[in-house]
Amino acid sequence: MPLKIARLLQNIGHEVADTFSPRGGFVGKPFHLRFSNFACAQSMTGIIPLLLFIVHGPEHLRVYALAFLGFKITVGALLSALIITRFYPVWIGENGLRARNFWGLARRLDWNEIQHVRMIRWLIVTPVLRITSPKLRDAIWLPLFLDKQAEFGAEVREKVPRGNPLREYFEP
Repeated sequence: MPLKIARLLQNIGHEVADTFSPRGGFVGKPFHLRFSNFACAQSMTGIIPLLLFIVHGPEHLRVYALAFLGFKITVGALLSALIITRFYPVWIGENGLRARNFWGLARRLDWNEIQHVRMIRWLIVTPVLRITSPKLRDAIWLPLFLDKQAEFGAEVREKVPRGNPLREYFEP
């Protein structure tokens, strides 16, 4: 019994590491996000709530909110965008895709598990494909602002089987 528990914990440890690590055990080609688009989106996520607080919040706290807003827009957004665009690419392999969900957790999806693909605009400047599957509880968000977007589309047309919703999106 203790051996079964140890194996279970080991498997859970690998799943957790795979979820948070940039590559996990996925074999494929990485495609990095375009820095400027992601940095702009990061800035926008902090601007709106803080502007509302500055305008409608307690007067004695507005100066702190303004200072925090300045930090969020400059240092915070740029630093987080630099980390994400460099260390958390989208991976495409022979059998599937590895990308992140809305919360930033890595998800693997085989080509035959893709059910729906829908393009949405997240914060105006960041177009993404929302990919759903019966296998996953939450959708994969595939950014359409990759550094080598045309090359990514070519890889999809080459590797994804015909009739797949993802391939259909990238076909002319």
